[in-house]
Parts: sequence; C-alpha cells; structure tokens
Amino acid sequence: MKLFLLLLVVAVLALALVNRDRLYLRDPLATVYENETEQHGIQVFVTNTGDVLVIREEYPGAYRTLVQRWNKQPGMPLALRCLRWIACLADANHAAAYLIDWDNKGRHDPPATMTRREITFVNAEGKTMRVELR
Repeated sequence: MKLFLLLLVVAVLALALVNRDRLYLRDPLATVYENETEQHGIQVFVTNTGDVLVIREEYPGAYRTLVQRWNKQPGMPLALRCLRWIACLADANHAAAYLIDWDNKGRHDPPATMTRREITFVNAEGKTMRVELR
C-alpha cells in the first residue's frame, strides 16, 4: 500500500512538472474587484508563468475568463478540465480561448495590464476587472 501511494505521488508530481505551463493552481488569497468594488464567490487560478484564470460559478452571471501573458487578451477558455476549487488544466501552453470582444469591433482594446501582483482588464460587459494576487 505504501509503495502504491509513493508511486501515485511521484506520478502526480511528474504530471505537474511536465504540464507546469498549463496547470492553473488556485490562489485562495487573491482578491477580485469589478469597477473597484470587491467581488465575492470568485475563484482565481494562476500558472507558474503568471497566466490568470478567473471563475465565477454562481448563477446568474457565471463566467470563466482567461488572461495569458503571451497575448494579454482576455477570453473564455475553449478546453479546460478542472478539479473543483483546487486546479485546472488547459489544453495547451497557449490555451485556446474565445477572445472577449467588448467594443464590438472584433478586438479588445486596451489589452490587459499584467504585473506579478495585479492584472487589470475589461470584461465582456465593459466593466474594469482588477485581480490582486498574493
């Protein structure tokens, strides 16, 4: 039994190491603001490269928004597998996402601003979202 558990832990660690750029781990201390008003019930997941996944599961108004450092364009992920409240795995390092078009011109302007501790972007409703990481 101990050998089985050891092999299982090694396999999970190897999987996490190989997929570290597509593995989003939950940040329970992150805070999300919508138009400078703190929001509750929103989960924030981050990768080791600083990509951010924001998930709200409550209806009405449920959404998933993905902001990646390589393009700084917020979007809805097309393929995402999640272990509830713990981690999510994207389909690729540059995950496929349906880009949010909030200005009705086929583009998202301005792009998201990203630092190590804060991500700011405009959501599909035109509201400014700010995510503070800890």
